[in-house]
Amino acid sequence: MKNLFIHTLYFKSAAGLAVILLIVGLSYTIFASYMANKINQSSIQQINRNLALNLVRDNKIVHDGHIDKKMMKDTFMQYMKINPSIEIYHLDLQGRILDYSADPGKVKREVVNLNPIKQRLDDSDLLDIPGDDPRSETGQKAFSVTPIPNLQNPQGYLYVMLQGEELTRVLGMRSQQSIVYLGGIVLAGSLLAGLFIGLFLFYRINRRLKSLQNKVEQFVESDFSNSSSNFEQPKLLLNDEISELENDISLMVNHIQQQWLALKQQDTLRREMIANISHDLRTPLASVQGYLETLSVKFDSLSDEEKQSYISTAVKQSAGLRKLIDSLFELAKLDAEEHKLKLENFPLLELVYDVKAKFDIKAQQKNIQLQIQTQAENTSVCADLGLIERVLDNLIDNAIYYSHKNSEINITIAESGQGQLSVKVSDSGCGIPENQQALVFERFHQAHTPERKDGHSGLGLCIVKKIIELHQQQLWVESKLDKGSQFNFTLKSA
Repeated sequence: MKNLFIHTLYFKSAAGLAVILLIVGLSYTIFASYMANKINQSSIQQINRNLALNLVRDNKIVHDGHIDKKMMKDTFMQYMKINPSIEIYHLDLQGRILDYSADPGKVKREVVNLNPIKQRLDDSDLLDIPGDDPRSETGQKAFSVTPIPNLQNPQGYLYVMLQGEELTRVLGMRSQQSIVYLGGIVLAGSLLAGLFIGLFLFYRINRRLKSLQNKVEQFVESDFSNSSSNFEQPKLLLNDEISELENDISLMVNHIQQQWLALKQQDTLRREMIANISHDLRTPLASVQGYLETLSVKFDSLSDEEKQSYISTAVKQSAGLRKLIDSLFELAKLDAEEHKLKLENFPLLELVYDVKAKFDIKAQQKNIQLQIQTQAENTSVCADLGLIERVLDNLIDNAIYYSHKNSEINITIAESGQGQLSVKVSDSGCGIPENQQALVFERFHQAHTPERKDGHSGLGLCIVKKIIELHQQQLWVESKLDKGSQFNFTLKSA
C-alpha cells in the first residue's frame, strides 16, 4: 500500500531538520543579540568610567570641600536637555536617592545597592559590573560613580547611568530591527544550506530504504520464493546501519526460503505419508476382510484345516496392522516430545543378547545368522533401557528384512572414546543407493530395492532417529549398493 508523502520517512526527516534549523537559528540570533548588548554595555562603561568625576570638576559642583546643591540642580537640568542619554543621581552614603535628573515619577527605586559602587571605587579597572537602574525595579546597567565632595571626606555619591531610559528605548528599537534583520539572514542562510544538504542526505538514505522496501514487497508478492536476484548478499562498503540491515534482511530471506522449501518438502512427505499409511492400512485390512468374508460365506464347506489357515492368516495380518498403528502412536509421541527419558545404568551387552533371542526364529526362517561381537571391556551405558531396546529391535528387524537369505548380521559393541560406546548393526543385504542414504531416517521412506515388499511401514528407522536424538547422541548409516549396510549409533558410557 502506497503511503501519502507526508507519512513518508523522507518528509518526516526533512520536516524535523527544518524545525531543528529554525530553533538553532532563533537561538543563535537571541544569543548574538544578548552578547552584542553585553559588549555594548561594557564598551560604554569603559569609555565613560570617569564621566561622574568630570561632571563634578567641570560644573563646579563642589566648592571649598562642600557640595553646591544649586549648581548640582542646574547641572541635572542642563544635562536632561543637552544629553538625555545619561541619567544623573545624587546618593547619600546609604545609597538613598536624594536628587536626580529626571521628571517626577520616573524614578522607581528609593535606594540603590552600594556593592557595585564600592567594587568600582576599590578597583577602577573592573568594567563589567552593572549597577542598579533607579528607573527600573529590577534592571541593571553600566554606570559611572564618584564620591562627593571628595574621596577623603565622602558625604555621598554622584551616580551616573551611562545608558539612560531614552537611549535604552532607542537602542531597543534598533536592536529589534537588528534582530529581525540578522535573524532573517541567519535563518534564511542556515535553512537553505541546511535543507539542501539535509535533503540530499535524506534522499540518499531514503533511496536505499525505498529500494530495500521494494525488494521486500516483491519477495512477499512472489509468495516468499523469488529472492535470488533481489536479495544478493550486499557488499558492506559503507559499513553503516542500512548496510547491516540489508545484510540481516538478506540472511533472513535466505532463512525464510530454506524454511519455505523445508515446509514444501514436509508437505510432500506428508502427502507421501498419507498415501503410504493408506496403502499399508488398506492391504492388511483388505486381507483380513477377505479371509473373514470367505469364512462367513464358505464356513460349512471348508475343512477344519482351511478354516484354521484362514483364521491364522487373518490374525497375522491383524498383528501387522496393530504393529503399524503402534509405530504411528509411538512416533507421534516422540514427535511431540512427550516421552521423558528414564535414564538408568545397565549392561548393554546383556540387552543385545536379549533382543537377539527375540529375533532368532525370524532370522532362521531366512537362514540368517545373528552374530554378536564386543570390543569393549565395560559395556555399561546410561540410557533409557526401554527405548534402546526399541532401537535394537528396529535395527535388527530392518536388517533381517533387507538381508538376503543364507547371510549374516553382525552386532558389534566398541569403545568410541570421549566416554561413549558405539553400536554397529551390519548386514550383507542389497544396500542403499547413495542418493537415498540421507533420507532413510525420514518417516515412511523406503529404499527402492529388489527386497521391497508390502507390509513394511518404513517407520522403524524414523523412530530410531527420534530416540537417539532424545539421548543427544549420534546416528548414521554406511552403505554400498549390493554389498550391505551398517547402521551406527553412540551411547553414553556409565
